[in-house]
Amino acid sequence: MKNNIKQPFRVLHIIPGYGGGISSLVRNLVNGIDDSLVQIDIAGFTDYPAKFENEVISKNGRLYTLQNVRFHNLFRCVKEFCKIVKNGNYDAMHLHLTDKQACYFSLLARICGMKRIIVHAHISDAKGSDSICFKIKNRLDQVLTGFAATQYASCSKIASAFRFGNKIVNRNLVMHIPNSIDEKQYFIDVDESINKRYLKKLKIDAGSLVIGHVGFFGYQKNHLFMFELAKKLIERNVNFVWVFVGSGYNFDEYKQLAEKMGLSDCIRFLGRRDDVRNLYNIMDVFVLPSFFEGLPTVAIEAQASGVPCVIADTISEETDLGLGLVKRLSLDSSVDLWCDEIIRMSKTDVPDIAQRKALIEKKCFTRKMAANLYTDFLYGRLSSYNL
Repeated sequence: MKNNIKQPFRVLHIIPGYGGGISSLVRNLVNGIDDSLVQIDIAGFTDYPAKFENEVISKNGRLYTLQNVRFHNLFRCVKEFCKIVKNGNYDAMHLHLTDKQACYFSLLARICGMKRIIVHAHISDAKGSDSICFKIKNRLDQVLTGFAATQYASCSKIASAFRFGNKIVNRNLVMHIPNSIDEKQYFIDVDESINKRYLKKLKIDAGSLVIGHVGFFGYQKNHLFMFELAKKLIERNVNFVWVFVGSGYNFDEYKQLAEKMGLSDCIRFLGRRDDVRNLYNIMDVFVLPSFFEGLPTVAIEAQASGVPCVIADTISEETDLGLGLVKRLSLDSSVDLWCDEIIRMSKTDVPDIAQRKALIEKKCFTRKMAANLYTDFLYGRLSSYNL
């Protein structure tokens, strides 16, 4: 379907569901894009919050909720998706799914006449990836993903290598799209009265070291290691409170574990929050010891907020924006070394708002700059980009 420059480029994004990093990326693209040039429709397997629906609709986009594909409803699912594609008159489909799921949607889209299929990588590893069986399966998944895609997109080089294979990365065939942030929320002066109100509400004494973590409660984020760090800080008589923001399938389990480990007094479990921006402002240091990440938006948000970060070296190098706010450590390093760096980084001099804004814009991690890159990619002005 050849696009006429007088008409907006129409692209259909397929997402697993709303919530998490994928929907955050898509949401920022929707809000940052010039809808006279690009119109984004969304199809996913969950419902959407009203605010997100309104944002998409305000940019002349449409949203669809897909049925989970099962053998008994396969014909109905195929019919439903083909109707969406044919009625949408799309110039491209952007898949935030890989391997056999990507093949399913890619095949149907091609049958319906769509020629441009973009597959997007978001994750850089998985649990059990050291096993021979996993390596064989992952290689097969890469082949399936390659069959599904006519173009590749990704959040980082390590995510690209994991999902697409090193050959694709080495041939410079991947469009790396920044996991951007809403610049209007982060490059603003801190209101100390709001900070005091938050500290009081969370029962955090003035002068306490406030350590922060934002992420879902699951294997990937390595919460047990953070609890070990908290335990060591208690042994060192450090006056601190660790704030955990997020929910997830292991939330209750980890909350009970923290209590058993005697950490209840120094940990705050806040669950999922809509005011994360304000919570960054009370943090002295942000900690992210994940086993793997594609490119964690939370670390970009923390740096934009001027919060020093201590992160695992399993996390993509592109996460460090060059502001002097990131320390990378091996997960094999001692708990003592991690505690030393957490304390040291909490005292780091922070660049002012203007410096942070200039560098983050230069690296295209703002909503508007990332959307401009994406527009250039869709219109063929860019075929690849490295962060």
